[in-house]
Amino acid sequence: MIDISFQMASAPTVPLGQRRPMAVYANAFDVTQIPVKAYEQYDVMTPDVESVRWRHRIVERLQNHEAPRVFRLCLFDGKSILYSAAPLDLPDGTSGNYTLVVPGKGRVTVKVARVAGETVTFDDLKKFLTGKISDQTPKVSVALNLLQFIIRQAPNLKYPNNGRAYFTSGGSKDLRGGLQLFRGFFQSVRPAIGRVLVNVDISAAAMYKPGPFVDVALEVLNIRANARALSFKKHSKEWNILSQFFRNVLVEIKLPKKTVTKKIVGLVEAAGRFPFTQESEDGSSLPTTVEEYYRKTYNIRLAFPDIIGIELSRGSGKNTVIPAELCTVAAGQRYNRKLPQNMTSMMVDFSKFRPEKRLEMIIGQKGDRVQPPTLEYATSPYIQDAGMEISEKPITIQGQLLKAPTIFYGKKQSADVNNGAWNITRQHLHSPEIIRAWAVVDYSLRLDQNVIKAFMDTLEQCCTARGMSVKAKPSYKRGNGVGSVDRDIKEACALALVSAGAPRGYNKPPEIVLVILPQSAADIRQDVKRAGDVTLGVSTQCVREDNIAKFSGRQLDQYCNNIAIKINARLTGVNSIPSSPAYDWLTKEDFMFFGADVGHPGPGVQNKPSVASVVFSYDRHGVKYSATSRVQQPRQERIGELGPMVYDAITRYGKVNGKAPRRLMFFRDGLSEGEYAGVGELEFQDIKEAVRRVWAEVKLNDPPPLITYLIVGKRHHVRFFPTNPQDGDRKSGNVQAGFVASEGIANPIAKDFYLLSHGGILGTSRPAHYIVLKDEIFNFDIRPIQEVAYTLCHAYISATRSVSIPAPVYYADKVCARAEYHFDASLRYIDSDGATVASSSSCEKQSFNLSQWRSGYAQTHSSMLARMFFA
Repeated sequence: MIDISFQMASAPTVPLGQRRPMAVYANAFDVTQIPVKAYEQYDVMTPDVESVRWRHRIVERLQNHEAPRVFRLCLFDGKSILYSAAPLDLPDGTSGNYTLVVPGKGRVTVKVARVAGETVTFDDLKKFLTGKISDQTPKVSVALNLLQFIIRQAPNLKYPNNGRAYFTSGGSKDLRGGLQLFRGFFQSVRPAIGRVLVNVDISAAAMYKPGPFVDVALEVLNIRANARALSFKKHSKEWNILSQFFRNVLVEIKLPKKTVTKKIVGLVEAAGRFPFTQESEDGSSLPTTVEEYYRKTYNIRLAFPDIIGIELSRGSGKNTVIPAELCTVAAGQRYNRKLPQNMTSMMVDFSKFRPEKRLEMIIGQKGDRVQPPTLEYATSPYIQDAGMEISEKPITIQGQLLKAPTIFYGKKQSADVNNGAWNITRQHLHSPEIIRAWAVVDYSLRLDQNVIKAFMDTLEQCCTARGMSVKAKPSYKRGNGVGSVDRDIKEACALALVSAGAPRGYNKPPEIVLVILPQSAADIRQDVKRAGDVTLGVSTQCVREDNIAKFSGRQLDQYCNNIAIKINARLTGVNSIPSSPAYDWLTKEDFMFFGADVGHPGPGVQNKPSVASVVFSYDRHGVKYSATSRVQQPRQERIGELGPMVYDAITRYGKVNGKAPRRLMFFRDGLSEGEYAGVGELEFQDIKEAVRRVWAEVKLNDPPPLITYLIVGKRHHVRFFPTNPQDGDRKSGNVQAGFVASEGIANPIAKDFYLLSHGGILGTSRPAHYIVLKDEIFNFDIRPIQEVAYTLCHAYISATRSVSIPAPVYYADKVCARAEYHFDASLRYIDSDGATVASSSSCEKQSFNLSQWRSGYAQTHSSMLARMFFA
């Protein structure tokens, strides 16, 4: 084994582009006084209560009803930990049992016990912030978590929440389909160098619509009828939709003199007719039905005994059947699954606010229906009791505005970049490709062939105007639809070769197959991409019939230009080359850019795998990428086969270029703060091991490449706002593209920065968060890293705008999203409605069979490895 370790050299002298100072507001508030009190920790044991919602209710009963003097200002994490600023007066000194009645749950026995160990103080946190402690020790982490509980406790007791954010019905929006949208506020304590900040942001959540179960069920199915319409047979389409939608939802069952709240575990057909055996007072068993039971026991006559009912878990393997007409969906329940596609855009629109409006909502105006937390910090009894103080004004961040990179096109012409956007109307592509043969497969429902011909003529003109050479007219084939896509594309390829005059025996596919889809055709698109990327190895480009029909004139030209640059890239052409001083310095040596991501199945899904992807550049400009992907255990964040994937990437690079790379810059998407030290360190070692393996097998004498490993995060709530309107974009009001900040909000234990690389269009732009974990190339001088990252945000091939994350990260994310095309259809990786949800609770109880998924996952066709089919 070759040892590739080395002594860290001093930082190299890297040329840098211009940057000018700029100040912005951030949606963060200074903790001006860290709590002075020490806290005792207790365990709260609540048997048979699995829901965070119920555990909060139990603690709330302790605090406000059962033992308010004992538990008045305790802090609860929603799971099992309770903090108190003074020792609790418990019955047995350090522990005690409390039996209480929780509305909707009944009688519950709770045990509260003191946790042996040291008292929680904030002394180590203060040392950590000032640099006297260099690591985030367990004591520091516990103190930060305690601060989270202190600021969140008051609103979390009042409103529906997910722990980090709370939501209210003020300004809610009806989604139909049994759902509604609530607005709320996210809040999180974050350490920074020399200070603690509270990050506050606007948030939104989908909620189950409260109301009669029957009404909600009819709305989910979009049926305008009475309850009789719910008489479905088991496993019918409607049955499956409702089973998935209502699984684990809480319902209130109103009976004479009492109301109970229970969780749905399943549905039952013709619930009123459901037979069971009832035990009588004398111990005998009598057969009866649900309808008869409710009539005799509660004097309730069911109006609809033939419709579906609800199955509730009762414990000990026994379930209870309840008629649907007696159930009401409980209020305040978040919808944790993936929203249907038609609702996702509504959620996005609901969450969008111009920057000035967003900041105004966060700071708050007294008299608003829903007060933001920033207005309640001064009055929160938990914050007051802790002796904690939080500023009412958002912090100001000092940063810089980076000069945009130069974008070179053909004939060394450059495009003018204005706030992250540029125009290619008069530009030739840098390295345009040749289309010798191409085909159209038409699945449209309402387009005339003359309209299609006119569209293809315009597309050909745009390709030619961008410098591409089109040698033949496209062939045309009418597609037959789902189930015949492979055959359709094969026949279209054969027709294209005939139209192009290819000699007999020529077996290479045409350069591109353009597929026209109906407005809603997820199944056909999935088959098209599987055929092109996996089965047949031919580049495909899908367009929707409604886009062809609605565009004309300049809009049609722009649409066809966008398609043309995608086609050129998918044929291994180069559209443009970005350039900046630091980027040019890095790429003078042989180099590779990597992007990596892990895509997980939808929320609540346990019986489907995660997919890890790695993309890597293989050309001297850093704009051509290849991709590889692997299947791994569900929810596993570490890329299990990263070593072999990097090994394959470096080997492919060597075959293309005839030499080894000297620098590897690895952008990792998706890791959370808690995974930096563990997952990040392990993956870096996997990369090192892959390099060792290549160098040992090829017996290279050259020094191994220097590696920079950094994480790119978008799942955060930090936002920037112009302090001066002149520093903002005129149209959107956002901070201009190119703003970077590393001071005032920087992490105390890692080199990090926030980069707003794209120009905002709607809403408030979100910067990307970069955390540099390992840096052998620049020796942790983050200025050139900022510039290289910003330059790569201008390298996404199918856009003429800068994007929010570097191109290789963007590509890796898209490769994960395309995993559905690689699975055998029998595995049903994607359900028929496109939602990644489990079909039944029994699926989750089965052990996960990874080998089955791996064997049913096909790798990309060999002829597509050099083609950027994923962009």
